[in-house]
Amino acid sequence: MTDRILRKAIEKIDGMPRQELKRIMVSQLMTSDLLQSLLENSREGHCVLQDGLIRYANVSFGTMIPTNRLYLSRSEGHHLDEIVTDEQVLDYLMGLDVDDEETSREFSFQQGSEVRIISIVNRRLEVQDAVYLDIVTRDVTSARRDQARLRRSESLAAMTTMAAGVAHEIKNPLAAMQIHIQLLRKAFQRKSSLTLEDAERYLGVLEEEIGHLNGIAVDFLFAVRPMNLSPSKQRIDGVISSLEDFVRPELEEHGIRFVVNVQPFLPQLMIDSNYLRQALLNIVKNAMNAMENGGRLDIDVWCEGDYVKIAVKDTGCGIDAEHLGKIFEPYFTTKASGTGLGLTVVYKIVKEHDGDISVESTVGKGTTFTISLPVPSDERMAIENIEEVGDGHDTGGR
Repeated sequence: MTDRILRKAIEKIDGMPRQELKRIMVSQLMTSDLLQSLLENSREGHCVLQDGLIRYANVSFGTMIPTNRLYLSRSEGHHLDEIVTDEQVLDYLMGLDVDDEETSREFSFQQGSEVRIISIVNRRLEVQDAVYLDIVTRDVTSARRDQARLRRSESLAAMTTMAAGVAHEIKNPLAAMQIHIQLLRKAFQRKSSLTLEDAERYLGVLEEEIGHLNGIAVDFLFAVRPMNLSPSKQRIDGVISSLEDFVRPELEEHGIRFVVNVQPFLPQLMIDSNYLRQALLNIVKNAMNAMENGGRLDIDVWCEGDYVKIAVKDTGCGIDAEHLGKIFEPYFTTKASGTGLGLTVVYKIVKEHDGDISVESTVGKGTTFTISLPVPSDERMAIENIEEVGDGHDTGGR
């Protein structure tokens, strides 16, 4: 509104009364001062660039990241490298362009006795015929601390549940071992000595239960130990192909038709292929157990928005609605055998990849697990270009 008034005033300035011109200028100055005050007192830092030069930078920008305070109050017209003193931040900012899509990156700085985490976001500003690059800084230290506390609370709750599960799981093997030790002692009492053949029936059970206990311990450690992921940018096709080669013979042996459909031109993802393959293998094993009399297993992979989706669909017995909300909990299982940690591990691997997993199931018809993995920001632009090239082509399948 004020811009339109000012433009009309400029058009008619030659014939405008002095008092009216003064009134308009005072009004504009008040508005400008108000906006300046809002920006200067904002908790967000702003540094506006045009053609590599700073057009505006507020106080918050200079206090959140390391800057040369000598220039901060008069930064207009200066280059970034005269203001920003941190090399990593400067390299990042110098690499940004006004036409880049909006991205966010976080940096940590030591300020006094504490470490502050600052998020830097770039965005394009268009004002009339001019284009600017607005660099926005936000202090996300509290938010990250809250997230860390939440993760610790969730981890503690999960550990408590798992500890209770371990205690429950080891009861039966320990009870069986105790009974057979008592039987072995009674056998010694009846005979002054026992042959290996006499003791074998007791020793065999003891050995079997020790193996069972060892399996519980190994699974527990795998579930609670931090995963040392080594993610690298790669295509999901290789993981799916490796999994297919490994499981197809066993699935076909069980009378299960295996169909894999991978959309072409998928973007690269930041993944640890070994861990992701293990997660998918656990889901496939579950599906195989659910189709005792054969059936069909489909793995579909496609890109949807900012995510690559992997759906594993079986035609097995399905899962009761009352159990769906518990299947990722440690030691929850409806099978007569198994530790109940398989899907817990799947959930953990997916979350370590910053992904998500959901499940849909109908008793008597089957179950579908869907994993969503985020596409790196630098790959999203490539998706748009590829979609234009590949428009109208069918998805591929094997």
